[in-house]
Amino acid sequence: MTPKGISPTWPPASGISVLLKNSGLIFSFSRRGSMPRRGIMARCLLISLGFVLLWPCWASAFDRQGREQENIFVLHSYQSGLGWVEDVNDGIYKILLAKDQHNLELYMEYMDAQRLDEPNIFNRLREQLRRKYGRLTFTAVIAVDDIAIDFLARHHAEIFPGAATIFCGKAGGEPIDEYGREGFAGVVEHIDVAATLQVGLDLFPATERVVVINDRSVDGLLLDPLFRRQEENFPHLQFDFVTPVSMDELVEEVKLLSGNTLVLLGNFTRDERGQIFSNTRASWLIASRCKVPIFSMWDFYLGSGPMGGRMVSGKAQGELAAQLAMQVVWGDLLPGQTKTLTTDNHYAFSYNEMRWFDISYGALPDKSTVTQEPQSVLWKYKKLGWSVLGIALALEAMVIVLSVLIYRSKKAEAALEEHRNTLEEVVHQRTLELSSTNKVLHNEIEERKKVEAALLESEEVLHQLSNNLLTVQENERQRISAELHDELGQSLAALKLQLRGVVRGLDSQPVETLQAECEELRSSINHIIENVRRLSRNLSPLLLDDLGIDAALEHLVSSFAKFSGLEADIDLMEINTYFGQNSQRMIYRIVQESLNNMSKHAQATAFGVQIEKRQNRIFLVVKDNGKGFNVEEIFSSISPEKGMGLTAMAERVRILRGSFDVESEPGCGTAIHVTIPV
Repeated sequence: MTPKGISPTWPPASGISVLLKNSGLIFSFSRRGSMPRRGIMARCLLISLGFVLLWPCWASAFDRQGREQENIFVLHSYQSGLGWVEDVNDGIYKILLAKDQHNLELYMEYMDAQRLDEPNIFNRLREQLRRKYGRLTFTAVIAVDDIAIDFLARHHAEIFPGAATIFCGKAGGEPIDEYGREGFAGVVEHIDVAATLQVGLDLFPATERVVVINDRSVDGLLLDPLFRRQEENFPHLQFDFVTPVSMDELVEEVKLLSGNTLVLLGNFTRDERGQIFSNTRASWLIASRCKVPIFSMWDFYLGSGPMGGRMVSGKAQGELAAQLAMQVVWGDLLPGQTKTLTTDNHYAFSYNEMRWFDISYGALPDKSTVTQEPQSVLWKYKKLGWSVLGIALALEAMVIVLSVLIYRSKKAEAALEEHRNTLEEVVHQRTLELSSTNKVLHNEIEERKKVEAALLESEEVLHQLSNNLLTVQENERQRISAELHDELGQSLAALKLQLRGVVRGLDSQPVETLQAECEELRSSINHIIENVRRLSRNLSPLLLDDLGIDAALEHLVSSFAKFSGLEADIDLMEINTYFGQNSQRMIYRIVQESLNNMSKHAQATAFGVQIEKRQNRIFLVVKDNGKGFNVEEIFSSISPEKGMGLTAMAERVRILRGSFDVESEPGCGTAIHVTIPV
């Protein structure tokens, strides 16, 4: 089929045509009669030139068709939008999202560790990543900054098995051996505090005092030794380290700085009141009140107050980490192989701060870069000028092309008519293929919707479990508080009164009376001791820690039968050797919660507890002949008031990799079945 605008009769139809379909171009030549030799050579030269120009495109296309998709995952320690985070992303995008990287799929998550300070946030993140990406296979995982690096050091084998782990943004200046032993490869920050401080002294030679601003966050603690080491490098300077204060107090403190003083800014993202600031906002707040020059070691600070320094580039960190990932993709770096790189720091300064403190370009170190320089009108609108020029050239080319197409369009009509039937057949075939593809896509979309619904349901259950856990903790604290107040508090008050009576009667009462009162005091003390032991056993059974699960369960079930007055059927086999201490504690809590639920709700007259081993599994059954309940109703409305104990037991069984089942109907009793692999 001849494209529109290409003549079917030029060259004449008796010639030979060469069609380069992949490139979208057509070269043709013909020979009829006596064609001039110069014309044949010119056309051959044109065809050869076309092959040379289009060969890279063909090679790239063939290469993309022969390679499978590679998945790369990026985990950031902090939230999106921070200057450092976006600089690292720019470096990663530059390498991994290049035009020739069509076989790469990039995934990215943010831990938001700066703003989320919950106890179990990393455990929940681990489970979330396992659920979200468990079905994908990743070639490489890039961890950005120390918190993400530490997280992947602990969990990368579990969440991303077989993937090479690469890090960047590692603070402290030197690689940590523990990451090398784990087979990590990556990029460390060479934070050159000494060079930054030296350039500050070169620009302000009368400096006598250096004020260091640094918080107690993870990054701040890593930077603290680097700052304090400068007291040895510059013994003639007075170093003042700002202790953790609120941002308002810090602003007022730097407002008073004057004279021969420099400020060295490290990390200040959280003050003592718990307020969180981005790096650039904290820098701007400090610089807005500070009258002395500020220096730092990261280029994302430029433009928010600091004058400059020997800078670490987040973009360079991201580029090197992405290049290591590409080495993994191409097989030059194997998973588990250790390789550590360091980016080259550079001197960078802010034009506005230089102008404010009257610093000339000649005073800067060699090869320094200056940001925020004023630009001329031509330079400012150079992109617009190039765009206008490009549009003019494109319009001129379009005029030429249109003239040629109009000239050849009349000659192409015959070829279009000739190939019309073939085109209709091809369109029909493609329509059928698209219909089939649409059906497949529709099925995939429906499946994805089901998966998303399941994920939302799981997240809701997890959220409810968290609320339940907080409720249980608060109830337990209230119960312990009541125990201490009602039992121990009153008993100790009574003991105090008895002791006061004994003291008063030492001179007036006979010895026999005092002995009797002392005996009564001893009895009261024994009663208090017994209450303390009972409270301790309820909080953490000593038998479980000292004698193991067998003795603890025997005592728990026997005590329950004794104090509840229920008829008991107990058949417990020894399982102490099959489980570790943590697993034993979970099994104990499952049985304890079952008996507590039975005592509160069952209204039973008899109960039974059975433990047995069949093949490689332990079977635990706790049953009663009480009033029973509707299992589906309880589990379908999980709330702090309903099903909290059952949900907690089910979660413990899930952690033990076992199965949990409840059999109950109103009026037919209840049976809890737990199966645990050993």
